[in-house]
Amino acid sequence: MSTVKNIIVFGSHGKIGQQFVRLLADKTSVFRGTAVVRNDEQATTIKSITANSLTVGEIASAIKGHDAVVFTVGSAGKNLLQVDLDAAVKTFEASVEAQVRRFIIISALHADNREFFSKLGLRNYYIAKHYADRILVDEFSDKLDYTILKPTSLSDDAATGKIRIIKSTDEEIGTITRADVAKVIYEIVNDKDTFGKSYNIANGDLDIRDKRIYKSV
Repeated sequence: MSTVKNIIVFGSHGKIGQQFVRLLADKTSVFRGTAVVRNDEQATTIKSITANSLTVGEIASAIKGHDAVVFTVGSAGKNLLQVDLDAAVKTFEASVEAQVRRFIIISALHADNREFFSKLGLRNYYIAKHYADRILVDEFSDKLDYTILKPTSLSDDAATGKIRIIKSTDEEIGTITRADVAKVIYEIVNDKDTFGKSYNIANGDLDIRDKRIYKSV
């Protein structure tokens, strides 16, 4: 895969998406970004494409010409099947159609573990994330250079620049700021050591910029 320069962001008006778009819009950014928004009122500080219920072909047309897709879309529990599951899968398909391999998606902590999320109040949310991730891994692993980020409970606090990788359901889950999740996305876009991997992340004491963090998984 060649070096990523142009990134298209789905979910750019969500809280993580907004944080990531700010990083792309910063004058020091090494990337150029396109934000996909639901309506013109959500237009951002970077180039925007207005989208509502797009087909796979229409999504592919939007993706074409970019080097990477970042999918931070979430329905906040309102349209789980349409948004957290089907929109994600349509975007996988569209990325393949557009011949864009790099794909980063935001999931949820331990979404691969039914025993973990079956005990939570957000069970339906987790089910949607579980199957989106599973389809990505099982059906697109040879077509997309994906990374799945699975943050723990999210906060709107200021970025710390520090994380830890949660490797077991026995570990304390803690929290992570949305700003730090955005920073992780920014740091791993061009990191080939993160391809085909999933990371359960929380705030910790490791520098987000330290590439050794991502090799250890």
